Amino acid sequence: MDVTHACRCCLRRAPDKDLTTPYTHLGETEIYADMIKECFDIHLVVGGSGSCGICSACVGRLRDASDFKLQVQRSQAELRARTQGVSRVKEEESAVEPENLEIQNRDGTGDPVSGEEPPVKPETRDEDGTPNQILHEELIIKPDLTDDDDDDTGDEMSRK
Repeated sequence: MDVTHACRCCLRRAPDKDLTTPYTHLGETEIYADMIKECFDIHLVVGGSGSCGICSACVGRLRDASDFKLQVQRSQAELRARTQGVSRVKEEESAVEPENLEIQNRDGTGDPVSGEEPPVKPETRDEDGTPNQILHEELIIKPDLTDDDDDDTGDEMSRK
């Protein structure tokens, strides 16, 4: 086959459509040279001697590529919008309640008082008052051997 009269995209088949002519597909106008430019940033030299056509197989691949590019662009825009929405919510929450707020214990420091359980944030407790699993924090409870009530509490917690 003479390449001057072959599909400009694959050079394997005879062209079925012109690259610069507007066609309608599923209610949308397509100009294949423009689609190639928008999708791949390839500027085809059209005009002059030779063919300015594209085969139907390449038209199908071009539509798929163009649709895929639009899908990725929409997904990225949605992710940006969701991420910005999440960061706005976090900024608003941190303005109300600082994230790294130290809890003051009875001795006035942030350190646990000897024999006192480390504080558990209210949002980490179930409806019945039992603590939920705490992620990214280490909770160490040391039994106070001098008080019999703490031993009973420790036994209850180990049974749960």
